[in-house]
Amino acid sequence: MKVKHRLATIITLLSLNLCVAAQAVNENDHLAVRYYQEGERHYEARRYDEAIAAFNRAIKARPDFAVAFNDLGMTYAAMGQHDEAVKNFREAIHWRPNIAVFHNNLGCEYFRTGELELALPAFERAVALNSDYAMALNNLGATLSEMGRSREAIANYEKALKLKPDWAQGHRNLALASFQAGDYDKVLAELKEAIRLKPDYYEAYNNLGVLYHKQGNYSEASNNLRQAISLNPDYADAIFNLGALQLALRQKDAALNQYQKLKRVDPGLAAGLYGAIYRGMVLDLRNR
Repeated sequence: MKVKHRLATIITLLSLNLCVAAQAVNENDHLAVRYYQEGERHYEARRYDEAIAAFNRAIKARPDFAVAFNDLGMTYAAMGQHDEAVKNFREAIHWRPNIAVFHNNLGCEYFRTGELELALPAFERAVALNSDYAMALNNLGATLSEMGRSREAIANYEKALKLKPDWAQGHRNLALASFQAGDYDKVLAELKEAIRLKPDYYEAYNNLGVLYHKQGNYSEASNNLRQAISLNPDYADAIFNLGALQLALRQKDAALNQYQKLKRVDPGLAAGLYGAIYRGMVLDLRNR
């Protein structure tokens, strides 16, 4: 069975606790910092409208307040307002072009919307500014992998893991890029390391199930998919994959049981599985 590979990435915006670069030399600077800190509190409480208002007041008091522009961009990103997020990340970069986190955050927003050709140079710039920036290295790897450049992706993931060797999610990302490159021994080793570091890592168990299915080891595939589901009973990808595996093994009744579970958590996937069951189709597993 052909396995459809989709990369699962760790694309996150960094905390608002980036050091405020303002030197409070006058009343406006003091006011800007106070509004900025108010914006932080609202952001952390997910009061995004109030955060936007506070960050805008900080910027009005100090128009070159790059960190406030960055965090305003983060707030818009959290609200799903892509254009406003990009505009403010770019404004932060305009005022402070050598802050790696600003470029990483801009890249994250482009990645989320699938604009990989714009995400790539943003992450490359973040890494150029800070070669020890593990998250940016990871994000650069994720972008390269999505672009089908798996070997380059692997190199960046490996650099990130040298900086953060106990990062379970980083090991899983490296495994997924290695799957794309066809290096199944590395996939197995990295997924097992991810699970060692994070024993409840249900996504990694799902990926192990896909790997074993690819290798024709259906017993281990089933065991790992079931483990993923036991850790997260609502994990739609693993339920779908177990149903697809059972369908391939001509276990129609068992596949229908997975369909019944899937109807509750992901009706779209459930419909696809149901159609395949009654058309006798072979389904690709979801390796996300």
